[in-house]
Amino acid sequence: MDELRAFAFGITIAIAIGPIAILILQNGLNHGLRPATRSAFGAAGADLAYGVVAFSVGAAIAAALLLHHRSINLGASAILIVLGTWHASKAARGVFRPNATATDSVRSAHPYGFIATFALTTINPLTILVFLGFAGQMKFERNWVDAIYFPLFIFAGSLLVQLGLAIGGTLLGRSLTTSHWIARLNVASGIGIAGFGIHGVINVW
Repeated sequence: MDELRAFAFGITIAIAIGPIAILILQNGLNHGLRPATRSAFGAAGADLAYGVVAFSVGAAIAAALLLHHRSINLGASAILIVLGTWHASKAARGVFRPNATATDSVRSAHPYGFIATFALTTINPLTILVFLGFAGQMKFERNWVDAIYFPLFIFAGSLLVQLGLAIGGTLLGRSLTTSHWIARLNVASGIGIAGFGIHGVINVW
């Protein structure tokens, strides 16, 4: 059943631990369920957008992206490095400053909502190639109905995982009563996000 395959593909895409997954967990840890849920919808919404492109006019776009893949990867990686370094440095204040309150330096920052997470998820547009590969395996009519219909199942699968990350981060934040442990987790997540960016740069070179 193609609908089930699309749903499973959405789960597969979202389940890989990457910078966006870390960001959603961090949102739940620092800001609670509501902001984390908005960021979960942002990530799943980006997967929906990728799906719509892949099931409609993806081939031409993919060719253009491949032509500039080096610049795109470097730009996306640079953004992740800056973002991760900023998060880690902010959170480090709660680790190394004895008078710091419960991750005040990070929690005072505005949480990543729908638009910000959507934008960050789409900064690596070469992901469209993965969606194109999946769309090529599906039997569907090249019309606007199917171009939206099947990506909705991808969205549902992705959203299931993203909401799980949001809930997990929120529960983790509630279970930790020591501010320094929360700060350490934020440092680790910031380093992780930056690490994905560094890995991207290494792969390009």
